Amino acid sequence: VYLALFLAVQGVVVLFFYSSVDRNVTAQVQGQLDASARVFERIINEQVSDLGGRAQDLARDFGFKQAIATGDGPTIRSAFRNFKNRIEADLMLVYDTDDDVLAGEQQVDINGSGPLVSDDLKDKAEDDGFATAILEINGKIYELVIVPVMAPVPVAWIALGIELDRLAALEIQSLSPIELEIAFLYEKANRYMLASSTSDEETLGDFVTSALLGDRDSVFNAMFKNEDHMFRRLRLVEGTDETNEIAALLYFSMDQALKPYIQLALTLSVVMFIGLIFLVGGSVVLSRGVTRPLRQLARATARIATGEYTEVEEANSDDEISDLTTSFNRMISAVKEREEKIVFQSFHDVETGLKNRNHFEMRLEKAVAGKKKFTILIAEMQQLADLRAVLNHTRLNELITTVGERLEQILGTPVSRVSADSFCLILEQKKGIETLPSLVLNAFQTPFDVVGIRVDVGVKLGLTSCPEDSDNAGKLMQNVNSALDLARSSPKGVSRYVADRSDDFKNRLSMMSDLREGIESGEVTFAYQAKFDLARGKISTVEALVRWNSETRGFVPPDDFIPFAERTGDIRHITDWGLREAVSQCANWRDNGMDLTVAVNLSTSDLMNQNLPAQVLSLLNKYSLPPTALKLEVTESAVMHDMDRALDILNLLSAMGIELSIDDYGTGYSSLSYLKKLPVSELKIDKSFVMNLADSEEDRILVRSTIELGHNLGMSITAEGVEDIVSLNMLRDYGCDVLQGYFISRPLSAADFEKFYNETKFDWA
Repeated sequence: VYLALFLAVQGVVVLFFYSSVDRNVTAQVQGQLDASARVFERIINEQVSDLGGRAQDLARDFGFKQAIATGDGPTIRSAFRNFKNRIEADLMLVYDTDDDVLAGEQQVDINGSGPLVSDDLKDKAEDDGFATAILEINGKIYELVIVPVMAPVPVAWIALGIELDRLAALEIQSLSPIELEIAFLYEKANRYMLASSTSDEETLGDFVTSALLGDRDSVFNAMFKNEDHMFRRLRLVEGTDETNEIAALLYFSMDQALKPYIQLALTLSVVMFIGLIFLVGGSVVLSRGVTRPLRQLARATARIATGEYTEVEEANSDDEISDLTTSFNRMISAVKEREEKIVFQSFHDVETGLKNRNHFEMRLEKAVAGKKKFTILIAEMQQLADLRAVLNHTRLNELITTVGERLEQILGTPVSRVSADSFCLILEQKKGIETLPSLVLNAFQTPFDVVGIRVDVGVKLGLTSCPEDSDNAGKLMQNVNSALDLARSSPKGVSRYVADRSDDFKNRLSMMSDLREGIESGEVTFAYQAKFDLARGKISTVEALVRWNSETRGFVPPDDFIPFAERTGDIRHITDWGLREAVSQCANWRDNGMDLTVAVNLSTSDLMNQNLPAQVLSLLNKYSLPPTALKLEVTESAVMHDMDRALDILNLLSAMGIELSIDDYGTGYSSLSYLKKLPVSELKIDKSFVMNLADSEEDRILVRSTIELGHNLGMSITAEGVEDIVSLNMLRDYGCDVLQGYFISRPLSAADFEKFYNETKFDWA
């Protein structure tokens, strides 16, 4: 890490160093090029000014003007030669007004397009005294001065030119503080051509013609002679549609400019290398003092992960590493202690200290893996809910602990508490094992002593064997719980696992899935049984009775699937469907002139459903029915399951105007203490008291007294199970209000009930 950080910092330093040097050198070279360009322009201007002055002196010479005026050719040429030799001009011509050469070289065209002295130059020279121009003539570039010979009007023109050749470039180069290179260029056929330069003209000529200078800025960089050069193009004549560009090219090697910094870069590299050596050496020293103990701690951490809690040897030094080692050892001790506690808690019951379900399942897995024959016994404490009402939490836990210890003492094997009220044991299959359940039951005939209180505790026992019943630990646990279910209803309080019962339970579980599908597919329907109102002499109410005709199971009696649906919670699907179906059918009948009330049965879980009143109200509003069109029937046992919550729901329904009825009265917790609390308007006497009414004096007494009781409480009375005229007449004599049974009508489909309602006459009514 230190090495990476060092290299990163040095990399940043190198980057900034290179960037700074590059920017500095670039700025210096560009500055030198700009300064050289200004010197070049100043030299050109001075040469032009000097040349113009001398040309004006010649033009004002009286003898020269007289020779021109008289056409004295020898005199003109003689004076012209003397003047040219004196000023060292590269080009000197004397034109007459007809552009004929009087002295000097022959007629010169500019690029073959016209005379050397154009009309524009003549006009400017006549106005200003002289005119200047830079021209390319036959591949050479000249500074040209045009002066008129006045007498007093122009009678001739003097043209003086100095070539911008290699000597001129070297003169300008000598004035630059850097080894500046200079070249003179001219444009021809949209390409640049080299006129002269201070360096290799052949190589530079190839570069100039191929570098597309016209597409570049005035200052640009390019590779030349395998080196990076900075170029400065100084336009001497701007290119137009009529004239070609003439320029001076100033350039300098950037590689040469960077050479003075190479020594500095080498020095910096040496410093960095020395620093790297010190860093590596220092890191080795640090690793001995820091990383070695840290690696020891890392190895100790790896050992902790495997469960080995060996403390690290502490260093004698008094530094942060020593403090860290001390803290680490304290952490090891704390983790070890905490893990031991966690392991204990994971295999022991927190409340009683007995071994728990995890411990039992671990022992069971080992026993199954060992291919041993054994029996699992589960013992369930009875009356635990009643004991909670008598003993506080601490005393109850003491009792549970004592129960576990007694089981362990009787059976001689470890006991595990697998739930709040049950214990499991693994018994070796040996002689006399059949008598062990009886020993346990007899031992629990002796009461337990809890802080001076004698407590009777009963147990129910379930057993299953391996491998007879199963050789799978999970299946064995299912089996022993199934056996316990049988034991709860067994008079002896003990039962072995029965495979057929388990299959029946699975069949019932699949039945609930089929039931939900049956509700959706229409297999589940209502049969409607008439209830005859004796006072009104007509059928006033029908009870909706659920029927299930399954395609796979055939007809399934309600007693087979309703109780199981209540235990599994699937009863809510039946209730939701039943309320919708009954209210919808009632609305249909009332629309057809049949003034009927439909009665629907509610289950225990329905009375625990806080949303039931809102659900009923929503259905009545949806079908525009009054509350009196629906009657809800509940059993005594459903109300007694949780009377406070049930009363809340029933009071809300009653407040909505819905009639409530107690169904199967007399078979449950018949008591005036709860009956007077219920907001019900009807009692339904169970059919078991009515079907033998003609033959049983006891039934007649019970029915008559129930009718009187109900009337005294302001309730109407409905008798179920009316199957003969004798029972009917007795009930009418007792003052019963409503009759229901096969003598009135069997349960019918909706269509059959409509026909029965409209066509049947009751002669006895």
